[in-house]
Amino acid sequence: MLKAYKFRLYPTKEQIVKLNMHFGHTRFVYNYFLEYSKSQYNDGNKTNYNDWSKALTQLKRTEDYSWLKDVNSQTLQQSLMDLQSAFKNFFSHCGGYPKFKKKNKKNSFRVPQFVQLYEDEGLIFFPKFGEGIKVRIHRKLPQAYKIKQATISKTPTGKFFVSVLIEIDEPAPVKDIDPQKAIGIDMGLKDFAILSDGKRISHPKVLAKYERNVERCQKSLSKKEKGSHNREKARHKLALVHEKITNVRMDFIHKLTRELVSDSQVDLFALEDLNVSGMMKNHKLAKSISDSSWSMFKRILTYKAESLGKEVIEIDRFFASTKTCSVCGYKADLTLEIREWECPNCHIIHDRDINAAINIRNQGIMKYTTAGTAGSQACGERVRPANSEAVFYEAGGPIYTTG
Repeated sequence: MLKAYKFRLYPTKEQIVKLNMHFGHTRFVYNYFLEYSKSQYNDGNKTNYNDWSKALTQLKRTEDYSWLKDVNSQTLQQSLMDLQSAFKNFFSHCGGYPKFKKKNKKNSFRVPQFVQLYEDEGLIFFPKFGEGIKVRIHRKLPQAYKIKQATISKTPTGKFFVSVLIEIDEPAPVKDIDPQKAIGIDMGLKDFAILSDGKRISHPKVLAKYERNVERCQKSLSKKEKGSHNREKARHKLALVHEKITNVRMDFIHKLTRELVSDSQVDLFALEDLNVSGMMKNHKLAKSISDSSWSMFKRILTYKAESLGKEVIEIDRFFASTKTCSVCGYKADLTLEIREWECPNCHIIHDRDINAAINIRNQGIMKYTTAGTAGSQACGERVRPANSEAVFYEAGGPIYTTG
């Protein structure tokens, strides 16, 4: 089982110079071969990682680029692998075309081998840093583990961190999931999340609390002369405000997800597959949607649930969870302003958000039981998950009952 631990680094002034050199060299290699692949493609040639790796070796032997030898060679190779992954994501329609990396945006590099972490001394060692860098290990690591790789990063405020990926010699937890111990989560803007049991989780609205500070710092930054020392001080002050916003938001998400996955009465979490990028095109709601960090919440909830043997199910984004009656399955025509509505078929009064969360839960149970039944039929058996009693609906009424 693989786990990642992130710790704060406290390098010396000399080590900061070397770390910045690694950031700059890896960024240069990434941008250089991105431009190289574009020019080769325009000439009718296709290149890949093997071609870039050979060209990098020849490049380091030239007099003009001999300074590339000052950093760890495997780190530069990892930069080429990142470029290859970016192109793969682009051609598989999982991302946009690779962009050139810019200074002061995101500084990081990876070390795939020869990483040693000494907890008692509080030091981490990797190539080109044989003297060791001071690290604050605030979390206790397992007794026996193997370090797979380390990623060193630098924040816009000048703080250094290391993310250590370790391999633990123990299997991932396996839990017998009871589909009836499921909960549906409807993400919102007024409330951060609405659960199918009726609980509402208030929205922290972090950006709104610090928006005036951001505007004031941005205004001060715009008045400073480019390249001046005062402009760098203003940029750093603005970065501190954005870092505070990020930390408060992440603290809220981590505490909420830990509370959800720690509930012993919940084995299955059902969420909507939201088209966040499409929703961001609505300029009236874009800022609120961005402040909600729905994708980050889903990602953190998923890995925490899996670490406990639980499961997160995503339902189809085109399922009308809000407009469908959770009792009889009637599909109504609702606008965004309607928060409560009465079903014309069964005359039940629904709260818009709670009704959506219940429908998400029902769809999650159906998707999980259907997948389990399909897997059992492939093995020549018909096994129904325990306690799987649920009714599922479409516009005309109930479809079938399991249990």
